[in-house]
Amino acid sequence: MDWKPEDIVEVDFNRSFRGYNEAEVREFLEELASHWEALLEEKEKVIQENRELKKKLSEKEEYLKRIDAQMEEWRKQLEVEKGLAKKEAAMIVEEAEMKARKIVEDALARKKTIEAGYNELLEKYRLFQIRFKSLLQTFMESIEWKGKEWEVIEENKKEGTKNEAEEDGGEIARFSLKDFKDEGRMRRS
Repeated sequence: MDWKPEDIVEVDFNRSFRGYNEAEVREFLEELASHWEALLEEKEKVIQENRELKKKLSEKEEYLKRIDAQMEEWRKQLEVEKGLAKKEAAMIVEEAEMKARKIVEDALARKKTIEAGYNELLEKYRLFQIRFKSLLQTFMESIEWKGKEWEVIEENKKEGTKNEAEEDGGEIARFSLKDFKDEGRMRRS
């Protein structure tokens, strides 16, 4: 049976000749009732606090579940973002490697073009040297022949005879001039 403070105060005892002092019993019961009432009030407060705490705990647990769900969603999103970032980085690296290969290929092609041009110029220079040496040699031989012709002309003057080279203007001299003309035509072509 649940005792309420009113129940304790209203308890009636049978009277007997040698029983307890009724005033003391009444006083004790009233004190017990007031103490019991305080305990019931405290119990009610504790129960109310317990309900409030359970409600708060339930709210906190619900909040924690939402946070956990949000954290899990963020983790998944993070994994997706990491995957996308890795793909993007791989694409950037691949693109950079392709550009680097293209630059190297272009540089090698340019190098080959420059080398071919250099080799062509070197060959032209060698041909020029050969032709120039030949021309100089021909010119030097012509000068030597001219010198000999002058000696022959001087000797013929002393002797009184004419030289063929003197009449034609010198065969060797014509030959040299002809070579110069032929050389000019070769250069133009």
